[in-house]
Amino acid sequence: MTADTWIIAVAVAFLAGAGLAWGITQHVLADRFSTKLRQSEQTMRAQQDAALAKMRADHTSARLEMEAQRSSLPRQIAAATAEQRATATRLEERLKIAYAELDRLRVQINGPAPKGKPDQTDGFANTEPFRPGL
Repeated sequence: MTADTWIIAVAVAFLAGAGLAWGITQHVLADRFSTKLRQSEQTMRAQQDAALAKMRADHTSARLEMEAQRSSLPRQIAAATAEQRATATRLEERLKIAYAELDRLRVQINGPAPKGKPDQTDGFANTEPFRPGL
């Protein structure tokens, strides 16, 4: 074997070894990458599942709260209406008492109403001129 063939054989062996090393390195790196990718995917899916479960629970509680609000709304409206009616009735009664007191004071000051004037039955004060005789 000559020196040239020996150098060529060593170069071919070196290139074959380098190619084999490169192939093994690529295979190991691809396996590591695949493993890392699977782990990342599992972590991401676990996070997504947890977020989805939380969103579903929040949605369910919000839906239940909305149904409770919807069912209690007519009751709340009825209570508010009844409260307004009661307030209006109380104010009307106070107004009637105030008009009765005004009528009583007017009778004390001016005397009884003349026969030509109608009795006050509409709840409004009689309108009279400020100065008598107008």
